[in-house]
Amino acid sequence: MEPSNFNLDYRRKMLRKRKKRRQIITSAILISLILFPLILSIKSESNFITTIQKVDDSDKKEFIVCIDAGHGDWDAGTVGVSGCEEKDIALNIALKLGELLSSEDDIKVIYTRTSDSLPWLKTANDSLKERIKISNLANANLFISLHCNSNYDDTNAKGVETWYNPSLKANEDFASYLQHELSSLNYTTNRGLKFYEDKDEALAVLEKTNATSALVEFGFISNFQDEYYLKSKPGQSACAEAVYKGIIDYKNSLSQ
Repeated sequence: MEPSNFNLDYRRKMLRKRKKRRQIITSAILISLILFPLILSIKSESNFITTIQKVDDSDKKEFIVCIDAGHGDWDAGTVGVSGCEEKDIALNIALKLGELLSSEDDIKVIYTRTSDSLPWLKTANDSLKERIKISNLANANLFISLHCNSNYDDTNAKGVETWYNPSLKANEDFASYLQHELSSLNYTTNRGLKFYEDKDEALAVLEKTNATSALVEFGFISNFQDEYYLKSKPGQSACAEAVYKGIIDYKNSLSQ
């Protein structure tokens, strides 16, 4: 029996579909064979580039300075003869110091506070722990804590002094550079370097931080002359610039 035209058309159509399917499969296989080595090459090159970038990042040295403005929030610190507060003087100098240091290409500045609001501060002990934590988590190279002194038993007491942890010679060297620059301003008496021998009397921010550290007492705001200078904008700017110079000089000494 002769096949009908319908059956012939149907068979031809099916044969064309099968042929087209085989062509698609063959093309896909050929494309895969061509692209697979190329994909491997690109992936390998990408991994190589990433590795190079990681090496470059690790080779880029960044000197980190943690600036701690003492006290803050409800913790005013000591209060001056005119009513000014230690926390405000410390913060103003800290922010000015940060601006100066940030102008250096290879120095990164972090702060323990940049305002008078400390949401994590519940007690003085909590505050100290948080300041230390901020410095240590940042892997700071230097930690500097800024404060003002007072002695209301003797309002004639005055002068700038810098404290350090004597367990490392680097701390003393750093403190020496700071004290030298601050005493050179001649705004008050040079009380020199101070350190603690008994760990029971240690300053927590110097004892627990991993960075080379120092604590500056800019002067006695219980003394009229020291307070007058330290609460003034020119005085605060001069102190910030002196500390900045001390930090830069110490940093430069490390490469000598």
